[in-house]
Amino acid sequence: MAPIVQSLRFFSRYGLTLTVFFVLAAIPSEMIAFYLSHSLTGVGELKGGVVDLMTSVLIEPLATGAAIFFIQSRDQGGESSIADCFWRSTDIYFQLAISYLLVFIMVMLGLSLYLIPGFYLLYKLMFVEYRVALNGESPMEAIRGSFSQTKGLWSMLLMPFMVLLIILLASQTLIGFLLTSQGDDLLMQVMGGVLEAPFMALAVVVGFRLFSLSCKPLS
Repeated sequence: MAPIVQSLRFFSRYGLTLTVFFVLAAIPSEMIAFYLSHSLTGVGELKGGVVDLMTSVLIEPLATGAAIFFIQSRDQGGESSIADCFWRSTDIYFQLAISYLLVFIMVMLGLSLYLIPGFYLLYKLMFVEYRVALNGESPMEAIRGSFSQTKGLWSMLLMPFMVLLIILLASQTLIGFLLTSQGDDLLMQVMGGVLEAPFMALAVVVGFRLFSLSCKPLS
């Protein structure tokens, strides 16, 4: 559980900065998702999956990439601003977006079979964005590398991964329950993204800590 403790310490110092950035990313993302969900035709689940896929590929790669660079900078004693990290993220946007697309499709296919294959793929693919951003790998190289990096490290990675997964699922369930009772409108959907922002920021911090502990030193 040391990675969780270390991540919480980091989050206590820089969590507000990361949360504000994820909030700024969540607002346009949720607005796009809202208008897409009301303009596309189709069965609910299928339409929801298409909307999630489109919005996650559009904006989330930039937010995650910037957060990764920001955490790396602070870990190395640097002073890069979140704006500088955002511009670095734009340089690899295409690679991050393709990575998001591939991971999203693979995990959704796993979840469509049963929960266990989906969670297994989510575990094996949790380092893809970090390898793309920090190692400069292509999406397919990062996918293969993430599978290899998590191999044989169950004792170190599994418990923090499960704790983080439970936190994310519990927060999304609670937020979804609270907002569903308030009706389906743009304001409520944006509010849902805003409330999820600190949990998404924490997830990137924990993922970075696990990545750092499980990979070879970066050259």
